[in-house]
Amino acid sequence: MAGFGDVMQLGYVVDDMDRAIDHWARVLGVGPFFVANRVPYAQVSYLGQPCDAEISVALASHRGMQIEIIQQVGGGRSIFADFMARTGGGLHHVCALTDDLTRDLADWKTRGVDVLQGGVTMAGIPFAYLATDPDDRGRVLELVQPSPGLTRFFAKIDGAGRSWDGQDARIDLR
Repeated sequence: MAGFGDVMQLGYVVDDMDRAIDHWARVLGVGPFFVANRVPYAQVSYLGQPCDAEISVALASHRGMQIEIIQQVGGGRSIFADFMARTGGGLHHVCALTDDLTRDLADWKTRGVDVLQGGVTMAGIPFAYLATDPDDRGRVLELVQPSPGLTRFFAKIDGAGRSWDGQDARIDLR
């Protein structure tokens, strides 16, 4: 039975990204956050149905652990909207990278674990949030198959976190 790789990210779903970034930076000393106001997807499904959720994402790194803040800003039902409705937000998932998402999803399927939400970004990066946490307690596992460009971007985030002077907590992308 295959497990999953090293957890490299903690993902939080919130209703106010600016407030969350401020808290992480001011109280916890984590930053800067690289912010994408709309994440472009090529295709996304939730519970096997097309999903039109629009999300904003902020990423920072603290000593090699990536912190992701997600706020759904448009669209309908999704893993994020349902989590917010049930819990009010908070730690939602941990993320591990994979070199073969298709293989890993087939392995998880043999263990009775399905994909809750998954798809491909416009940059061609496949991802899947797995049904590993029926109680919504922050134990959803996200698997991402990174491209070389995403790997370089993650390294940039990590480098920025290691040298951050505590000033500008937000770097807007695009």
